[in-house]
Amino acid sequence: MSNDHYQAKPLKICLIAGENSGDMLGEKLMTALNKISNTPIQFSGIGGERMKKQGLDSFFPISDLSIMGISEILPYIPRLLSRIKETTIKITSGKPDAVVTIDSPGFSLRVASKLKRSNPDTRLIHYVAPSVWAWKQWRAKRMSRYLDRVLTLFQFESQYFDAVGIDSVFVGHPILQSGAMRGDGIGFRTNNGIPPDIKLICILPGSRLVEVTKHLPIIEHTLDLLSKKCPVFEVVLPLVDNVATRVKSVVQKWPYKITFTEGKDTSKYNAFAASDVALACSGTVALELALADIPYVTIYKMSLFSSIVARSFVRLKYVNLINILLNKEVVPELILEKCKPHLILPNLMKALTDREFRSEQRKYFKVALD
Repeated sequence: MSNDHYQAKPLKICLIAGENSGDMLGEKLMTALNKISNTPIQFSGIGGERMKKQGLDSFFPISDLSIMGISEILPYIPRLLSRIKETTIKITSGKPDAVVTIDSPGFSLRVASKLKRSNPDTRLIHYVAPSVWAWKQWRAKRMSRYLDRVLTLFQFESQYFDAVGIDSVFVGHPILQSGAMRGDGIGFRTNNGIPPDIKLICILPGSRLVEVTKHLPIIEHTLDLLSKKCPVFEVVLPLVDNVATRVKSVVQKWPYKITFTEGKDTSKYNAFAASDVALACSGTVALELALADIPYVTIYKMSLFSSIVARSFVRLKYVNLINILLNKEVVPELILEKCKPHLILPNLMKALTDREFRSEQRKYFKVALD
């Protein structure tokens, strides 16, 4: 048969992402795979808008999986179990050449475990190492039963997988090539009518519905307290697709001028560059803000029951990625029972007005990211 009539068999790759940060990683992975592959690739699995724009055929909306916390997840257990079963069946019937689960270990590793039991020849790769260094070592040992490879974002993580015989590869964090450090703050202020001398507070309440539901009232109360010490300021809020409608409906009632950003990451990074300080939910944004060189404070609130369970199982000194990398609290962490407006305020004020603190935090950003 001539080459004109020959058509290469498509490579079938299944990608499973369960939240916004995984959708971002999945998008970049799909882009890279398409660039290096000599054959067409068919992508199926679970992903958000970013991955769908790259050609992913998603089994169901990614928002179905965006849940965090023990008590928060309890009402959704029947639906999640159903989605795990549905995902496993669809992957099995699709017979992909490889399955790549991206972060969201509570969901994706359960899918991987079921797949390995029912289809032992399935090639299973997990992208973003679960925090085995925060949990007991048994978690890594359990993963060795069903994962073929783990792709790690941080170099120190590989040792935990090597110890239990899992093939691990350090691939680095794509956020480091995101352009977060190249935002146009002056242009952002000019385009949005924000005077250069106005204090601009960037708020990042999270990417899950349960996160924004818990954090927005706390942030509003914190801003109310801030207004008594700093009467003139404005707010910028980069929106995340899957919670944008909910966030807008809540904050538009606040008595502050708020500028929203949506869509491309460049808009978010311009907002970062324009901001004087950020108040951010714990997560990937920790690295983005550090790259943007913006002083900030980390917050995270869970239900009391989830907090108790987390403290029982997790052996982690810090939750912020910068603090974890440095083994030092450079970014103030107001989490769990400390996530209260009157405790957040003095830390936010320090990050906003204390020159020595701001300079010190920025110095450590560079050390952590080096």
